[in-house]
Amino acid sequence: MRALTIVAVLLASGARSLCAQHGGQIEIGGFGSYTRYDSRFQLDNQFGVGGWLGYFLGDHFSLEVDGNLAQPRSTFSGVGSTTAAFASASLVMSSGGFYILGGYSRLHMGPGAPYTSDLNAVHAGLGERIFFAPDHAAVRLEARAYYRGPGAGFGGRDEVVHFTGNVGMTFFVGPGGGQKSRRY
Repeated sequence: MRALTIVAVLLASGARSLCAQHGGQIEIGGFGSYTRYDSRFQLDNQFGVGGWLGYFLGDHFSLEVDGNLAQPRSTFSGVGSTTAAFASASLVMSSGGFYILGGYSRLHMGPGAPYTSDLNAVHAGLGERIFFAPDHAAVRLEARAYYRGPGAGFGGRDEVVHFTGNVGMTFFVGPGGGQKSRRY
C-alpha cells in the first residue's frame, strides 16, 4: 500500500510539469551504459551501447523495448572477452521527467565458451528525463537492476543480479505537443 501511495503522489505532483510525454507519441533514443555483472560470472565491469524505443499509452504510461550490447573481459586468465547482449521489454510510469520502469529481460552471452548462455530475468529501474529543445528532446539518466531468482544455473540455489547505469539522448515524435498547447 505504501508503494502505491508513493507512486500516486509522484504522478499527481508531476501532472503540471509534463513536457513532451503525451499519449500516442513515440520515444526513440540511444545511450551509453556501464554494467556491473554478478561476481559469479567473473566478468569485468564494462561500458556498452544501446538504444530504446517506446510508445506512450497516455501521459503517464508507456511501453518500451531496449537493447544493450557490451564486450566484458573475463577475469579468468587466458579466456579473453565475451559479448553480452541484454534485450528488455518494460512498462514505464512517468511523472514529469521522473520515471520508474519494470519488466522482462533476456541476457545472451557468447559466442565462445565458457560464457555461451541465455539468462531470463526481471528488471526494475529509476530514471530522469531532463527536457530541452522545445520539449521534444531530453537527456535521459537511468539506473537499472536485473534479477534472476534461484535456479539460475549456478548450483540451483543462487540468485543472479546485474546493475546497469545508462546516459543517453531521447527524442519524442508523433502527436501531442508541448506544454503550451495543453490546458490544465
